Amino acid sequence: MGGLTTRVGGICAALFAVLFAIGMVLLTDSPDSDAPDADYTKYVNDSGNLVRNIIGAYFVIVAVLVFLIFLAAIYRRLRNAEGEDGVWSLVVLVTGIVFVAMVMGGTVLLASVAGAIKFGSTPEPSPEIARFLPQAGFGFLLLCGGLSAALMSSVISFLILRTGTLPVWLGYTGFIAALAMVFAFIFIPAVLFVLWMLAFGIVMIMRSEPGGAGAAA
Repeated sequence: MGGLTTRVGGICAALFAVLFAIGMVLLTDSPDSDAPDADYTKYVNDSGNLVRNIIGAYFVIVAVLVFLIFLAAIYRRLRNAEGEDGVWSLVVLVTGIVFVAMVMGGTVLLASVAGAIKFGSTPEPSPEIARFLPQAGFGFLLLCGGLSAALMSSVISFLILRTGTLPVWLGYTGFIAALAMVFAFIFIPAVLFVLWMLAFGIVMIMRSEPGGAGAAA
């Protein structure tokens, strides 16, 4: 059963990476914050743009729900490998849940203009509102969510190196992914975290779970 849990967790990690990447591309397809008012007026009047944002939001939300399955699987594996009181494994679980919550909150804000117009039939917002809500969403997603993911990735990497439950290269690259998420507020570095999650998923799919704490890599 442990091997099956690990493989399912790996599939979910890889699926998270793919869905999250697609979702963010669609969700953030909107004018830059410093764009002229005319660009925002054109944006809110273009149904295709709004639908893309909404579809992207669904992709991201599904991605983080799938991530929760990965989180449960990696917590179980790290907890078994860590032994003792399992405090570091618990940190992984808690920070992972915070990451999911922040991404969900940020996604709602990013898609709020598109959703309000398409689903709520609300009047077109002013350019100021159309600028502000997505920027608040990025704050939740990339600042709060990014720092939570950074701590989670760091602790996962620490436990991998300490217990050998997964290949050590995955631990070292996890520290790089964690550092990238510290700077995720400028968005581009977050790509490294997504790639790390994809690699993590592939490793979990291919690698069976060791039987005890501190098993060799």
